[in-house]
Amino acid sequence: MDAHETKVACIGVGMMGGALMRAVASVVGGQNLVVSDGTPSKAAAFAQATGCQAATSNGEAVSAAEVIFLAVKPNMIQRVVQEVAPLLAGKTVVSMAAGLKLATIREMYRAALSSAAAASGPDASVEWVRIMPNLPAVVGEGMVALCGLAETCSAALSTVEALLAAAGRVEVVEERLMDAVTAISGSGPAYGFIFIEALADAAVKLGMPRQQAYIYAAQTLKGAAAMQLETGRHPADLKDGVCSPAGTTIAAVEALEQTGFRSSIMAAATAAYNRSVELG
Repeated sequence: MDAHETKVACIGVGMMGGALMRAVASVVGGQNLVVSDGTPSKAAAFAQATGCQAATSNGEAVSAAEVIFLAVKPNMIQRVVQEVAPLLAGKTVVSMAAGLKLATIREMYRAALSSAAAASGPDASVEWVRIMPNLPAVVGEGMVALCGLAETCSAALSTVEALLAAAGRVEVVEERLMDAVTAISGSGPAYGFIFIEALADAAVKLGMPRQQAYIYAAQTLKGAAAMQLETGRHPADLKDGVCSPAGTTIAAVEALEQTGFRSSIMAAATAAYNRSVELG
């Protein structure tokens, strides 16, 4: 399947669904993207802004699509799957529901079909894919993990990967790592925003104007991340390069160690991981 000619549907155009579909639209064009939403006016507004098409129902959105994104909350997945189950045969279905395993969603699909015969038929031709994006996809700097079931064909994964390329970095992982992905890259932007806010507060305390403080704090974090990704050097090695003997940075690092900076981050990620497991 050529990603550029793929017909795509997305159910749900909230912040994350909308961000990913803007990236998808840049690949397939608005003429190949149909969206729907529980609030029809939201789908219509998104369609007008992006040049895609708005469907009046989830069934209408899904009917002609080859790849279907389910961009709804985990507690809404079952209802949506039940609604569109008869239309999914032969298609690739992509879930971004935190914590929900693909096997669980597949069972929802099977239960929604009207008979055991139907369950053994269409299910074999549905390609199930799961993704975990993060909020920076809004600005094309997201981290998107994707996985499939053991029987999901590699072509389906490759197509979804290509569709999402404009959202940021996309990598295939094993599904057993998805809860960890949720804790690190899924929830991670919140940790980064807190760090930016705290660093900016420090700047204000030291006399810098508030808006300037946000720019300095955010650009500093962005630059550090870009440097690590582009050089591939160990973060500790990069940190050592900033720490001059008896200098300002090593004094700051000592203060961070005394206040449990590392352990706080690890505890936060572990809490997010545990919650993701609970949701599943």
